[in-house]
Amino acid sequence: MPKKSKVNKLARMSDEERARYLQHRADVEEEARRRKRELVARFIKNKLDKEEAFAKLNTAKINQEWRFILRKVKCKQMTSDIQGMMSSFNFLVERKNRLLKALMQSIEDSDEQHRRAFQAHTETLSYFLKVGTIRLDKLQSDYEQQKDKFLENWDTEESDITENQEKADFKLILITYIQNEEFNNYKKRNEIERATVKNVSRLEHEEEMSNLCKPKQLEIETYYGKLRDVYNTYIEKHNPIMGHYLTLQEKDEFYQNDIAKNNILIQQSMAMLTNLQNEWLKTSNALNCKLSRMSDHKETLSKQYWLMKKETKLARAKEEEMLAVLVDSSQDAIKRLQEFHDKLSKIQLLANICSKYEQEADNLLLEEIEDTASNANFEAMDDTMIEECRMYKKFDKFLLKMNRVKVQTMCLKAEKVKLSKENAQLKQYIKRYLTELALKGDKDRPASVRIQSEMDKIDSKITRPVTCVEGALCNAVMHEKRMKLQQKKQKEIGGIRAYPRVYCW
Repeated sequence: MPKKSKVNKLARMSDEERARYLQHRADVEEEARRRKRELVARFIKNKLDKEEAFAKLNTAKINQEWRFILRKVKCKQMTSDIQGMMSSFNFLVERKNRLLKALMQSIEDSDEQHRRAFQAHTETLSYFLKVGTIRLDKLQSDYEQQKDKFLENWDTEESDITENQEKADFKLILITYIQNEEFNNYKKRNEIERATVKNVSRLEHEEEMSNLCKPKQLEIETYYGKLRDVYNTYIEKHNPIMGHYLTLQEKDEFYQNDIAKNNILIQQSMAMLTNLQNEWLKTSNALNCKLSRMSDHKETLSKQYWLMKKETKLARAKEEEMLAVLVDSSQDAIKRLQEFHDKLSKIQLLANICSKYEQEADNLLLEEIEDTASNANFEAMDDTMIEECRMYKKFDKFLLKMNRVKVQTMCLKAEKVKLSKENAQLKQYIKRYLTELALKGDKDRPASVRIQSEMDKIDSKITRPVTCVEGALCNAVMHEKRMKLQQKKQKEIGGIRAYPRVYCW
């Protein structure tokens, strides 16, 4: 019925009205189509904005998971590098320690050899000096003994000579006394006899002379007076000369006595001088022999000294070379240790960075272990042993932490394998689901896929974004959901986590 009315209506209209009506009808339809396109475009735009937001979120989550995986791979590589560096560092440290021990042992051996050589040299020098001192002491004692004997002999001989001289003087005095007595007696007898004879002859002569000299006595008296006068004049003239002559005679006698005494002293001193010259010759010969022996000994000691000096110079040069080698090796060791220190600082920084990704349960467990370690019994130990035990307890903490990290890595590997299997299953499921949808047609397809097909019809140049189904079923979103569920379970249970057993044999 309405079609007929429209046809009748169009039939009743004129050509101009029909054209205007058709034009109006076309404009209305065009406006309806335009509004429909605008609605579809607005809906598609909103849908695309939502899909882009979901796509950005999914890409961010995928990038986060990918970075997490890369970080784990990097951590694994770094752990392997650190283990290799630690093994090489320990090997090099042991090697340097062995080298240092060998060098220290060689230095100690050389020092001990030098000390032994120096001790032997000092012992030989002390022995030679001791022998020389003993020899000198012996010679000094022999000289003192000979001198004492000589002085004793001299004293005994002098005492004997003085005694013999006194005895001889006493004998001479006795002999002179006896001879004087005998001579005096003989002289007295002769004087008496001569006096008697003289008196007799004098009396006879006086009588004769008196007879003869009486005439001449007067002449003699005259001549005697003249002679006395001449004698008195002579004495007056020659008296000072005679006094001077007498003084000179006395001086001459004194000087002759002094010369005689001096001659005796000179003879005694000459005898003593000859004895001293003989002693001096003996002592000079002995000293020359001793000096020759000492000079020979000095030459031998000087040769030994120069040889030892040469050996010490060679040993010092060797020690300087060894010291230079030791310094170079120590500098190399310092450089290597500095490099290892830098590497360890980097490792510590990485450990600090990795500690940010640790869980609170691990820290609580480590704090409990520290409490148990601090409450350990150290009663039967010294302070040094207690400090070492505490340091080793800290090392136990590090090992426990490392073991926990290894267990977590093993668990994460197992979880990764499990998730990779689930991801493969989900991929197969999505692929099968999409193929089934493609085979069924547009009836049972989701609205997003239908809108996408219409959008492809409208604008074939627009690229296809990630769909909501693909974004909702992606591995990152599922992993995030699983992590949220796991955190909820941990909160409900109380933070206790059981790791799955992984058998690595």
